[in-house]
Amino acid sequence: MSAAHSIASDMHPSALADIYQPEVTIAIWQRQLSDSINRYAEHLMAVSPHWQTRFIQQPGNVAKQLETELPLSSHRQVFIDDLVQVVDMFSCLFELDHVGFRMAVLSKAMCPRFHVDRVPCRLICTYAGASTEWLPPEHVERLDNGGINPRPEAAAKTLGLGDVALLKGEAWEGNEGRGLVHRSPAASDSAPRLVLTLDFA
Repeated sequence: MSAAHSIASDMHPSALADIYQPEVTIAIWQRQLSDSINRYAEHLMAVSPHWQTRFIQQPGNVAKQLETELPLSSHRQVFIDDLVQVVDMFSCLFELDHVGFRMAVLSKAMCPRFHVDRVPCRLICTYAGASTEWLPPEHVERLDNGGINPRPEAAAKTLGLGDVALLKGEAWEGNEGRGLVHRSPAASDSAPRLVLTLDFA
């Protein structure tokens, strides 16, 4: 695990557990998606360019629900298996009985401005297209009214395709005023994104 200030990042999934360190506001499991997962992501965006799902579910029931919602393909099961693995890791790490699951093909930025989330912690993983951008704390000015201003010299960092990232939010105990600042990158009909987010439920 390499950690610099508020960042924990490693090619091993154990990096995600570093989110419990008080100074860490983003924990990243750096990984490469398999060809089968990449192919299914492209297939999904091609056959269902407006596909999305959002539900609260017990981790053990996620696979069954996805089987009813995702279009058929020879690579679908590998894709579902990967999503279930990420859900299981998230629910085990935070001891959650239910998980808020949201996944969508996006043709525009959901949150194009830099912002913080009013949640304890959110998982983000991009399966196709441009990935989430974020700012280290030293590149952000925190305003008295709770607002944020990126510093003039700020250069956004970008998650890698397939990276599993935990973003500590404002509602994490002891983290008020330190939520990770991030934004959605640009997307379009010709350059869509496929993004997974998980939340406490």
